[in-house]
Amino acid sequence: MYIPKSLYEALPYLYIGCSIAIFILADSPVIYLSTALLYAAGSLIWVTRSAYRRNNSKHQIENRRGRFRFPELVYEYLPFIYLAIGIVAVVQIPGLYGAIPGGILCLAGVLVWLIRAIYRTHSSPMAGA
Repeated sequence: MYIPKSLYEALPYLYIGCSIAIFILADSPVIYLSTALLYAAGSLIWVTRSAYRRNNSKHQIENRRGRFRFPELVYEYLPFIYLAIGIVAVVQIPGLYGAIPGGILCLAGVLVWLIRAIYRTHSSPMAGA
C-alpha cells in the first residue's frame, strides 16, 4: 500500500490534532479514552520517526556531564505530556485556574516539540557538499 509522502509525514500531526479537537468538543468518558489512544498513537509515531531522524548519537547524549537527565522514554514524550496535561487543565478546570497553567504547559509542550522537530530532520546529502 502506497501513501503519498505529504500524507505520510502529516499523519502524526493529524492524529494529535484530531484527538485534541475531539477532546475539546466531546463530553464522554468513552470518547476521552478514544482521544487518549489516538493522541498516544500520534505521539508514538512522531517519537519513532524522530528517533530515526536524530542527528546526534547516543554516545553524545550519554557524555553530557553535570546535567540532570530524564529516563529516555520520559524525555522523548515530554512535549506530548506537557501538551496533554495543559489541554486537560484548560478544558476541565474552570476559569483562570485552568487557563493560565494549562496555557503555559501547552506553550511549553509546543515549543519543545518544535525545537525537537527542527533539530531532528535529516539533512540533505547535498548540503555537506
